[in-house]
Amino acid sequence: MTILGQFYFTIYRMLAGFFESYLKLSQEEEERLNCELGRIDKKEAETIMQITTSWHEKGRMEGRMEGRMEGRMEGRMEGRMEAKKETILKYLSRRFGEQPADLEEKVQKISDLQILDRILEELFAADTIEEARAVILGKIAGNLQ
Repeated sequence: MTILGQFYFTIYRMLAGFFESYLKLSQEEEERLNCELGRIDKKEAETIMQITTSWHEKGRMEGRMEGRMEGRMEGRMEGRMEAKKETILKYLSRRFGEQPADLEEKVQKISDLQILDRILEELFAADTIEEARAVILGKIAGNLQ
């Protein structure tokens, strides 16, 4: 690479770092950048594109990592909800000797961890299946308001 090419390479690397940190290019700006790259020497353009490629790869890696973390968090949340649902249903079965299908269906449809927590807090005080039903349906209805 020529001295001038090294100079452009260094400048471009600094600019790329600046843009990466502070500016996001619009579609039009990216097109202009590509047009400008088309005007310089082919070898220098390839060098610059290697930087750009690594820049994009870094973005992809960060996106994948972020996606994995979000997926793990969602998975943990789903796992906690399933465990609480299972606890509620097992408790109904063991405490009252039955697990009414309508209550099982209602409990399985709950997608709010706080509602499941509130049901569990009050469910243990229920002396009859009717009281347990009132607790479950009351907490579900209370959330809808």
